[in-house]
Amino acid sequence: MTQEFHISVTPVGDRDYLVRTERVEPGVPLAEEQVTWPVGRWLHQARSLMQDPLIQMLQLDDATSPDDHLDFSDHPFTDLGDPLDSRSDRGERDPLANRASRSAQDLVSLGKELFSALFCDSLRDSWMMAQAIAQHRQEPLRLRLGIKGEPLNRLPWEVLHDLDQPLATGTNILFSRYRPSSLYGPRPTALAAHEPLRILMVIATPIDQTELALRQETRELLAELQHSTTTMQISLLEHPDRHTLTQALEHGNYQIFHYAGHSISGQYGGAVSLVNEKTGLTEMLSGEDLAGLLANNGIRLAVFNSCRGAHRDPETAVSGASNLAEASIDRRIPAVLAMAERIPDDVALSLTRLFYRNLSQGVAIDLSLSRARQGLISSFGSRQLYWALPVFYLHPEFDGHLIATPHDATS
Repeated sequence: MTQEFHISVTPVGDRDYLVRTERVEPGVPLAEEQVTWPVGRWLHQARSLMQDPLIQMLQLDDATSPDDHLDFSDHPFTDLGDPLDSRSDRGERDPLANRASRSAQDLVSLGKELFSALFCDSLRDSWMMAQAIAQHRQEPLRLRLGIKGEPLNRLPWEVLHDLDQPLATGTNILFSRYRPSSLYGPRPTALAAHEPLRILMVIATPIDQTELALRQETRELLAELQHSTTTMQISLLEHPDRHTLTQALEHGNYQIFHYAGHSISGQYGGAVSLVNEKTGLTEMLSGEDLAGLLANNGIRLAVFNSCRGAHRDPETAVSGASNLAEASIDRRIPAVLAMAERIPDDVALSLTRLFYRNLSQGVAIDLSLSRARQGLISSFGSRQLYWALPVFYLHPEFDGHLIATPHDATS
């Protein structure tokens, strides 16, 4: 069992927002506050911080490919610490390490500021009561955040910090987003314990794009599933075109769709890269078209382990879904996991392994992700921001269990 705490944020002016509890447990008071937030400053700070680790990686890698090139011309390095200098004595001073440390500190500061802004006055009182009840019952507390409109959705709410604790990396607080403006379908039902959980894993690297370590990702996932305490079946679909992918989804009866490859954000829900059967070149599939395929074939969890699957382009965000995650939510996929920014291969591999290690043990999706975030911190260090890249949307009535728990069977 878990406790629920749902918050919505609605714009009511240029800088004014209505923050209110939408669902709380018995004994927890409802709350509502109208607030004024410096969203423009937060966005500027967040844009710098969320890109910084990957910029460091590219600076250390002389073999950066043109396809993955980032434009640094307008990046505010001065906000992140001292700029790189030409001194050769690196034993005395390491600019990259200094910048990483400064970025981590700034990320914590931003997370604390977002937390204080969200949980102000009566919202804070309600949140503290909800935590107290959940702790007394020794149950996790699900914090579900529903954001209406732009530009709030572009903020990295995953970095919320209560004191020095990032909420999204714990096991007592389970963090997810939902879209209040979306018409969610009925609450998905969990599979019976004896039913197999079927995963379609799609890997796609066209010959005209940068090669990714997709085969390694597949091997690691298969190795994890061999130790599963639940019945999980994985089907691997390598380098499909649109027709092949459609056929696989229509005939496979899958519950999980996992895509590993290249993706972009933009109009029509962004797009994923598939592979033309005849030429081996890129064949694009829009996020909206892909989401329709997933919805029509009963997918309950969509995982986009690719770059910018949850990235929001301010120029296209006002015209509908601007990324894979939003397109999927709009088509009523109950659970969607995607990346806010570019994600390095080794981070994507670790996230896959850690996430499915927990999911294969019957752990709820949001708790599996929380543990995976903590694992990324353990693997890459707290100074790196990789743990904040995954963005997770969950149906507001879905408890995240894909397979029925003993409690479900007896209730």
